[in-house]
Amino acid sequence: MKKNPITIIRLGLACVFLANGLAALFAPQEFKDLIEGSFILHWFSVSVAAFLWFIGINNILIAILLSLNKYSKIVAAWAMLWIIAATIVTQDIPGILEHVGFFSMALALWVSN
Repeated sequence: MKKNPITIIRLGLACVFLANGLAALFAPQEFKDLIEGSFILHWFSVSVAAFLWFIGINNILIAILLSLNKYSKIVAAWAMLWIIAATIVTQDIPGILEHVGFFSMALALWVSN
């Protein structure tokens, strides 16, 4: 780890995605509130429940791939796009700043691969 601190960033970002994926599946109220108050439902003709399922599976898959260090460049790019979308949906400054931090982690992974 000392020789490759990017591993710490990769595993930390994987934990963030895993936590959000599990929350979307098992404690979805915060996500539901964000989705219902955003433009997302106007873009996609899908139910909130189905979209929450998609968020959960997507985030868990990203977490697994980050943890296993598989398809690193592609996964980092997808994570950045996903974080940008989450940032757009977020409606408060602390949440936006949090997403900027996670985006920076994904960008560091993308650049390092």
